[in-house]
Amino acid sequence: MNQLELVLFWLEIIGVLAFSISGAMAAIEEKLDYFGVIFLGTITALGGGVLRDTLLGNLPPANFNNYHCIIISVVAATAVFLIAYITRDYYFSHMHLIEQINNCIDAVGLGVFTISGIQVAIETKFGYNVFLLVFMGMITGVGGGLLRDIIVGRKPLIFSKHIYALASIAGGVFYLICIYAGVKENLSLIISIVIIFAIRMLSAHFKWNLPRIS
Repeated sequence: MNQLELVLFWLEIIGVLAFSISGAMAAIEEKLDYFGVIFLGTITALGGGVLRDTLLGNLPPANFNNYHCIIISVVAATAVFLIAYITRDYYFSHMHLIEQINNCIDAVGLGVFTISGIQVAIETKFGYNVFLLVFMGMITGVGGGLLRDIIVGRKPLIFSKHIYALASIAGGVFYLICIYAGVKENLSLIISIVIIFAIRMLSAHFKWNLPRIS
């Protein structure tokens, strides 16, 4: 395993943790049972990668073979469930704070999975297709959250609130510019993830939204 593969491996672990926690929090907010929390946490963490691999023709999707990701997702979602169950009064009386924490964690996952999605597409020999690379990065980053929102029956976040998918696209485009300009891959992916995280957090703080018809 070279240095880039090692960095991507640990970033994947961070992304799985982040999205598992985010999905579990959303499940608790919707008052799902323990299985629902586990299921939604896992779908949020791994769903984007499954959609990406299916579109790229990497079948069966890698997440069905990466048992460590599944185990990490289940453990993380279980931990969130236990914390909420044990401290339920405090947990539900501080939902605004919980939502802020969830946004921060979700932004980390979005950044990590956007870049990892692009890297997978490059390794699948699609490095010549810039549009495909950016799209694969975006679908990896937002796919799990999209499935999460559809399952719980609410309007998908990426279509209705703050700058979400555009943050992924911006970070993905910046990453490819850096790669094609000869910037070191490790530095490129770290800066790109920070850019995605910063856009998400700033848009959440300042309530930036795309125009819509009222």
